[in-house]
Amino acid sequence: MRSYLEKIILSRIKGTLKMKTTTPTEERRQDPRFKVQGMVIAVARPPSIPPGTIKEISQSGLIFQYRENGNSWMIPQELDIIWADYVATHHMEKMPVRIVSDILIEKKENGNKPTTRQQTVAFESLSPRQENQLGRLIKARGTISL
Repeated sequence: MRSYLEKIILSRIKGTLKMKTTTPTEERRQDPRFKVQGMVIAVARPPSIPPGTIKEISQSGLIFQYRENGNSWMIPQELDIIWADYVATHHMEKMPVRIVSDILIEKKENGNKPTTRQQTVAFESLSPRQENQLGRLIKARGTISL
């Protein structure tokens, strides 16, 4: 029997994580999702993958894209989320996460372009402060409900 870590590593080698099959009417998400406006960065902890740009966010998770560097074998257990407005830079630290999927978006072409991947994570056991910060981020940068 393979451990969760071994499954993640093997799926990275193959290029995708398999998700549970759902029917078209079955919705797994608990909270509404929003497209993210502007530059909002996700930084993995421990630093296993390069920082990525957050594309969608909700109170229960987010989707971000990153450029693979070939050293992506540790599974992130936490994310830092960084964004700025006209007044200040905001930094949400140590957001506990669980990886839902990590898929290949764009493959290298003859080594000219880095491989782009998209990772979906679910938040795990956020503190009240983290939930509040997340709500403020969604209000400030969330645009269209998906």
